Order: sequence, then C-alpha cells, then structure tokens
Amino acid sequence: MGMNGTSGEAVASGSSSTLVGEACQEFPCGEVPHELLVGGSSTGQYNGLTNSTSQYDGLTPLYKRLPHGPHGLGREEVARHQRARLYGGMAESVYQRGYAATSVAHVIALAGVSRRAFYEQFSNKEDCFLATYDAFVAASRKRVLQAWLSERGWANRLYAACRVFLEAVAADPRGAKLVLVESIGIGPRGHERLQLTATAFERVVATGFSLTPDGITLPPLAPRAVVGGVRFVVLRRVREGRHRELAGLTDELLDWVNSYRSSAVTRLRTLGSGRPPHLLAKRARFLTREDRRSSVMDAMVQLALEEGYTNITDAEIARAAAVSTEAFHREFPNKEECLLAVVDEFAAEAHDAVRRATRNDTEWPEAVHKGVEALIGYCAAHPGLVKLSFIDLFDAGNGMVARVSGVLDGFIKVMTERVPEPERAPAVASEAIIGAIWAILASYAPHDRLRYLPCLVDHLTFLILAPYIGPRPAVEAIEAAGSRRKQLKVS
Repeated sequence: MGMNGTSGEAVASGSSSTLVGEACQEFPCGEVPHELLVGGSSTGQYNGLTNSTSQYDGLTPLYKRLPHGPHGLGREEVARHQRARLYGGMAESVYQRGYAATSVAHVIALAGVSRRAFYEQFSNKEDCFLATYDAFVAASRKRVLQAWLSERGWANRLYAACRVFLEAVAADPRGAKLVLVESIGIGPRGHERLQLTATAFERVVATGFSLTPDGITLPPLAPRAVVGGVRFVVLRRVREGRHRELAGLTDELLDWVNSYRSSAVTRLRTLGSGRPPHLLAKRARFLTREDRRSSVMDAMVQLALEEGYTNITDAEIARAAAVSTEAFHREFPNKEECLLAVVDEFAAEAHDAVRRATRNDTEWPEAVHKGVEALIGYCAAHPGLVKLSFIDLFDAGNGMVARVSGVLDGFIKVMTERVPEPERAPAVASEAIIGAIWAILASYAPHDRLRYLPCLVDHLTFLILAPYIGPRPAVEAIEAAGSRRKQLKVS
C-alpha cells in the first residue's frame, strides 16, 4: 500500500477516538488558545495583527489591547486573552532575538499587556516560555488530529496529518523554533519538556500505525525513530532558515517511514531478550594524551560526572587539572566550549572506530552491521562520554545541536557512502536516520540503560538499511551477518 494518501480502508470511529485520547493525554487539547491554532504567515504577523519592529524601544504590540471600561468579558476571559497574547509575544521575541536575549519587557511590549498582568500569569520569563512551549505543542497536536479526523482511510489520514504538520511549520516557524531550538538552552526544565513532547508524539505515532488496515505495524524502536527523525529534519531547516522546504517533504518523509513497515521485522531479535554483555568502561584515548588541553578536558569530564555539569565552574575544572584559571582560559573560553571540545573528540574517536571496523568489507549491508557494532561498542565502553554528549550537552545551549548532529553526521556519511545502485531511499533519508539514531541513543544514555546498547545493534542496522534496500532484504542481511558471526565464533 502506498503512503501518498490515495488508498487505504476507512478506520472505525472507535479507532479514531483511541488516537484522540493519545493526542490529548499530556497536553490538553481543550486548553489551546485560538491564536495558536490559526496559522500565522511567514511575514512576521500573528493572526492578521500588527507586525513588530526588531528594536526594543518602540516595539509595536502584536495584539490590540482590550478596550478600557466595560467590555463584556469576565475576569477569567480577560486573563485567558492576556495569556494568549503573552504566548504570542514570547514566541515573537524569541524568534527575533533568541531566548537568552529576550526579557519580560520585550514580551509585554509585544503582547500589549502590563507588567502587573504578566506577573499575575507567570512567575518569571522561564515560566512564561515553558507555558508558551506547552501551548504550541498542544496546538500542533490538535492541528494534526483535526487533519487526521478530516479524512477517510488510514493512508489518507496519515498523509493529511503529516502534510498539515509540515506546512504549518513552513508557513510560520516561530513555534517550531521556540519548541525545537530555543528550549535546548534553558536547562533541565527545557530538556524535560523535550523528552515529554517526544514521548507524547511517540505514543501518537505508535497508536496511528497500530490502526493500519493490513495489520503491519512498526517495529519496537520505530516510533521513537520516526519522531526523532522528523524532529531533526524540521529542527535543522528551522535553524538554517530553510523552513519553507518542509512544505514539500511530506511524500519523502512518509516514504522513509513506510520503509520500516514489514512483517519481516518480527524475525529481528526481540528487544530485551538475552542477557546484555558485561562491558568494562574505558578511558578515551584523547583524554590520555600528555598535554594541558587533554588534562583540562579529562578534569572537566571527571568533575561533570561526579558533581553534575551544571554544578561545576571554570575555576573548579582548573583546580582539578592542576592549572591556573588563566591557563584554563587559554585553552577554552569557558566550560561550555570545553564540553563542546570533548564532544568533538568523542565523535572523532567514534568515527575512527567505525572506519576501522568497516574498511575491509566489500558488501555494504555487512559493512553497515559492523559499523553499527563498532559505534555501539564504543559508546557502551565510554558511558560517561555518552551521558555528556547526549544529556549534559543540552546545558551548553544551542551550540550542542551542531555538535551532536556532527557526531552522527560523520557516522551516517561513512555508512551511506557505499550504498548500492539504484538508490531507492528518498533524499531526506540520511538526515532522518541521524535524528532517529540520536533519539534512540539519547534514550539509553542514562547509565543504568547503557549496558543494553549492544542489544540494539540489529535494530539500528535495520533503521539504516531498510530505506535503501527495503525492509525484507534488510532483515535478511542482518540474519546473514548474525550467521557469519556465529560461524566465526565456532571456528
């Protein structure tokens, strides 16, 4: 069955209600302000209201103030109206200048409300930002759900939901920038929101694909992979100002997702089956070099793992490395740049491990399987670096996006440089796979789960192979690799 929305059996209303329940579970759909459901334009306007200037002095409010005196609105309606305007003011200010440079003064000027009204609604700027985040996520999910319910037939519904989501971001990227980009740099509460959002959308994806008329659902890791892949494709385009491209990616992304649907995936080893191998943690080579830069990075890694990255200072890192604070700053401007350098070195070593593991393989599927084994083996042997790269790096701000994508960009480039012709995967596949693997590795980054990473090798290999050679050949290649591995052990 195709994914272009032209076929598919009608889904019973009971099935639709199942999806409605999933869509409204974490973020109540009924509480979404109307202003966020109305698609904005790409010219800087919200709901047809006034565009703002880019300077703080003389900011033009986005929204008209309520008239003074009697206006027929109750106290709760007024508060709701002000709250929605503050959401719009926060989104516009963050889009213009970023979260760090946004102040309460910017938000209230754009929202056209008083400072007193702001603090009646929110305790501080972060509280307003997170409430705006929740409102945009709820609005996006409600928009997707409405598109799903407006069609008949599973494939039509899936296509409509995906198209509406992408076209909304293409038309107005403010909400996507706030949710996907700016939330990264605000600390633990932002990271928590991102995890909650991902989990919520994973449930919606899993529920939607459980309703397929042919009974073929997604493999266990695929809902997380799909959400992570789409998120990364959107995030990268929003960050780079290429958001308008998203309107034309519906078919490509659905082709990518559809490549994982096959009854053959049941032959892959069940996740969680068997005992995970016992792996000894190792010290990364780049931390053992006898130079001051490596000593400083090693001290930062040890302190961050013991005390928590957010709790350590430049001076404490310098003391642990037995150098002066001035000497530390000659190597790195601050601890954030030190952490980013650690991630760069971690990526370089991981890429080297993958290249060494795959350099002698002539068959591409076999090389991919060995490459995934090498990446997972390196990550499992360096749990501290995985935690820093996929969890603590969020505290380093927006620079972390390029660094984490860099870790996996290089890996996917190695994995796909020998793809056999004809290449059947959509152009967006390699990008989506980066996001998929990022999401999965990040979910296993906490130390108590890292020991299970080696159990994911077959499933991660499938995520890379299937878009390029098809799901059934991908499973057969993984089975063949497993048979060869067993033969080598016997011999």
